Amino acid sequence: MSRFDYQKTKRTADRLIQRFGAPLTYTRSTGETFDPQTGTTTSTEESFVRETVWLDYDNDEIDGTIVQRGDARLVVQGELKVDDTVTRNGETWRVLRASPLEPAGVIVFTEAQVRH
Repeated sequence: MSRFDYQKTKRTADRLIQRFGAPLTYTRSTGETFDPQTGTTTSTEESFVRETVWLDYDNDEIDGTIVQRGDARLVVQGELKVDDTVTRNGETWRVLRASPLEPAGVIVFTEAQVRH
């Protein structure tokens, strides 16, 4: 009995996301540091690029609560986390939901819902 090759599936997903998507820059908060000398707190962030397919929700998927008009569905190469942000066409969007397809510990892609 042979085992399923999830790495091959990931390579196929990566090719399709690169073909139909575009690289977008994401930002993630990595924490805060407090400086007792000045009494100030500084937020730290990291930026990273992910190939992303940007999709609109179909009208029948918009319920006005979980999915609102204007939300977008992303298919992303790699991992995203809730509260990551992405800028597209000058607008900043926040990740509300991130669902990685991760069989056997291999992140094939992540589907995310974003809102601005």
